[in-house]
Parts: sequence; structure tokens; C-alpha cells
Amino acid sequence: MNMKKYILFLLAFLIPGWSLAQQYHPLTLQETEKRLLSQFRPLINGRIYDITFEEVKKERKAQAEMAWPELKNKDSVEVIQSKIPGLNPKDPEIPVTIYKPKNAKNLPLFLWFHGGGFVYGTPKWDHQRCADYAVKGNAVVINVDYRFAPESPFPAALHDAYASLLWANKNAGSLGGNPKLIAVGGESAGAGISGSLAQYTRDHKGPAISLQVLEMPPGDFGMDYPSIIEFKRIPGFKSDDIPVLKDFYIGKNGNPKEKYVLPGNIEDISNLPPAVIFVAGADPLRDSGLAYADRLIKAGIFTELHLFAGYAHGMPLPGNIDITIRLMKQFLK
Repeated sequence: MNMKKYILFLLAFLIPGWSLAQQYHPLTLQETEKRLLSQFRPLINGRIYDITFEEVKKERKAQAEMAWPELKNKDSVEVIQSKIPGLNPKDPEIPVTIYKPKNAKNLPLFLWFHGGGFVYGTPKWDHQRCADYAVKGNAVVINVDYRFAPESPFPAALHDAYASLLWANKNAGSLGGNPKLIAVGGESAGAGISGSLAQYTRDHKGPAISLQVLEMPPGDFGMDYPSIIEFKRIPGFKSDDIPVLKDFYIGKNGNPKEKYVLPGNIEDISNLPPAVIFVAGADPLRDSGLAYADRLIKAGIFTELHLFAGYAHGMPLPGNIDITIRLMKQFLK
């Protein structure tokens, strides 16, 4: 057999193998269970339900009735609840919760955005986290209660985020903060808003952002990532939820690839702030988050990436607060 025929012979066997290796399928519950750490595997027996606006409204009502958790470090932090102006004249005021260490003066500012699929969620979820960022990170933290879709679709949440950034920058002195040291961050939908806020601020020549903290971010609305295909129908957040949430967030006639809708949509990723990105291994959003992190790294943006194998979307990630505080101290000085 001459060399040319030998190569063709090998390719006849190798190419189908390569093709097969690139095929993914929706995981069964049993297959998904194996992707989780042992302590989380019982969660696979949870209820699977589809998101509807009726479910969203029920969840919002339950969140509104939740009590604010009692802070473990309440003696070390001052908590102020207020409302700030919206970005445009007709925009409603934005509720914010501000966390300040005692005798705060000239401290970094950290704007935080909670998760909830852009349709619900509450700053109460991150009450203790924000207090910890304030005390352990020696910063003034602003927990922003942005508007929800579908009543207020994109770009309402982004505009609220930018309005809160402008307000924090302008009022830094009275808050005990330093307008030249600002970080933004969030979890899930809040991470998507934070990543887009960093881009929007750069393009609109807004206040300089020194750090972005993106925890389990939705990089984009692409539906062909392996993690999207695999975690199609599981308890908790699943890939089947994404088209529904997308339509809520941008409207059925909206463009899911429009700039600033999600961080991965932007073409120009130069001159963005340093980033720390947290990704959960058993999360439908895993691969879009990794793809965005990869783009930042290749563009030369300082990016610290943490992948937590065995964790599903929304689970508390071990050490995430300490990692964030370390980077706050590194870049907010």
C-alpha cells in the first residue's frame, strides 16, 4: 500500500471518530447526577417545571414577602436603603442598599447586581454577601434593585446599572467612597448586566471601572454549546428556560445578538477592565461563560477564571467571596 492510499485508509476510520467525538446529547437525570458532587446528587430528584409569567409573578410575590436576613457582621457595617434617579427623565427611581464599614472614608466602590434570569430576584439574596464585601474588602458596596423584564425589557436593566454607576461616581464623597476606584459585579443575570455595563461604560466614556466580577455569567444566547445541549431538561435552571427568558428580556421581536444584550455579543473587547469569572461545571451557562473568558484572555485583558466542577447553576461556590476580595484589594488601590 503506497503512502497516499495509506493516509486515505486512515482517514476513513479517523474522520467518523472525530465526528462522533463532537456529538452531544441531552443528559438523562442519571447522567446529570454523575456530573454533580456527591452532596448535591439528591437535588436531581427535584421538580422540573417550565417558566411562565404566572410562575414569575408568584416568585416575585414570595421574594417581596421575604424578610431581610440578619447580618452576621451587623455591628461592623452600616446599611442604608435609598432610591436614586433613573438614567432618563421618565425612568423610575432605582432602589439601592448601601453597605459601609464604620467610619468609611475614601474607600473603593463596588456595585453589585443580583441574579434571577432578568425577570425576578431580590437584593435580599445577596444581603450577607454584600456586607462581607464591605467589611472584608473594606469597600462601599451598592446592591442595586434594577428593573425586570418583560414589563421593562432590555435595555432597562442596563440603563439602571449605568445610572447607578453614574450616581455612585458623582456621590462617592458623601458615601465615603473614592470615585476613581470602582468595581462592578453580579451573579447569573446580574453577571450578564455587569459584563455589559463594563462595555457600555467604556463606549460611553463613563467612569472608569477597575474590576468586573462575573459569577456564572450568561455569555450569550447561543444554543449550540455542549453545556446547553447536555443540560436541556434538569431540575433547577435548565437550557429549556433560556429561550423563554430571552423572549422576556429582549421581547419576541428583539435581537438576541444586539450589542450589550449579553457580554459575549460585543465585537470589540479591547480596553475592558480586569475580570474574575466564576463558572459552574454542571450549568447550562458554563460554555458561554468560558467562551467569553477565553476571548478576554486572548485579547490580553487580565482575566482570572475559576471553574467549579460538580456545581450546578445558582449553587454557592466555595471561596468565591474570598477570591473576589483578593482581587478587590489587588485592583482597587
